[in-house]
Amino acid sequence: MIRAVTFDAAGTLIAPHPSVGAVYAEVATAFGLERDAAELERAFLPAFKTVQARWGVPYGSDEKDARRFWQAVIDDTFGEPLPFEIACELYDTFATAKRWRVLPGVRDALTMIGDLNLPMAVVSNFDNRLLQVLNDLYLGPFCTVVTSVSVGRAKPDPLPLLKACRIIDVTPAQVLHLGDSEREDGGMCQAAGARFLRCEGGIPLDELAAILRADRT
Repeated sequence: MIRAVTFDAAGTLIAPHPSVGAVYAEVATAFGLERDAAELERAFLPAFKTVQARWGVPYGSDEKDARRFWQAVIDDTFGEPLPFEIACELYDTFATAKRWRVLPGVRDALTMIGDLNLPMAVVSNFDNRLLQVLNDLYLGPFCTVVTSVSVGRAKPDPLPLLKACRIIDVTPAQVLHLGDSEREDGGMCQAAGARFLRCEGGIPLDELAAILRADRT
């Protein structure tokens, strides 16, 4: 039986607003560096994947390493090393709610799960900025927010989910995890022995309701 529900963050609960490229261009312009938002948006994902592949612990093994990780992603996205001040501002601005939007179905899903008195948690490849973002967007209540940086391991490693399970006091087999990445979220669930529901661009409320309903009949 499902006794807890966990969520990925970026791509499942929230998404950059209006886009990564738009925010990068806005901040760069404020420092006198003109760049096209659409070009930065196209460059971001390849840059992110390149840095992710060469990094020891993707997303960073601790908070300092997370800043270095994102500095590398930013530099690769712009195609040149940026001044430290610009990279810091870009890192810090994504700690604010104005740079994120809540994805479709999320608030209804949280209400649905809360009405069933199931504990909820967030398990995300992210850093310590996430808790503030979730709080400022009034998302929750979550029993815990476990980030890859806080445990020094990134999904698909099962450790982030296992830590959440220990805090909530459930076994992985009693957890339903919602996430947008088959490799990261699905791989973590397979390794830990949890159930997985893939969500792309929001929460599929009908599918979630059917799973929770079937689990209780």
